[in-house]
Amino acid sequence: MKQPDVCLCLVAANEVGEMISDVLLEQDDIVRRFGTHAIDAHGSRVGFASVSEHVRGRAQRVKFELLMANEDTPRILDALRERLPSAEITYWVTPLLAYGRLE
Repeated sequence: MKQPDVCLCLVAANEVGEMISDVLLEQDDIVRRFGTHAIDAHGSRVGFASVSEHVRGRAQRVKFELLMANEDTPRILDALRERLPSAEITYWVTPLLAYGRLE
């Protein structure tokens, strides 16, 4: 496996979280493991799934964080576009300044 040099972050509606996990798990030659977090999304372009979210002014979402090689990000994004074409997944890529394991 290549040394990770970026963090690919994905944010999506909770309803598609399991499907995203399935796609990522199928890419195990690129992504060995990833983390997920429940988050609240804010902003004028956030779609609300319920009246409760609209009243609160924030939407419940799931965030995925993948440490991986930047050259492999297009493959992950293409797989997600193909399998979940209307999932409205937001993503961004940030460089890793350091990566390691304390043992």
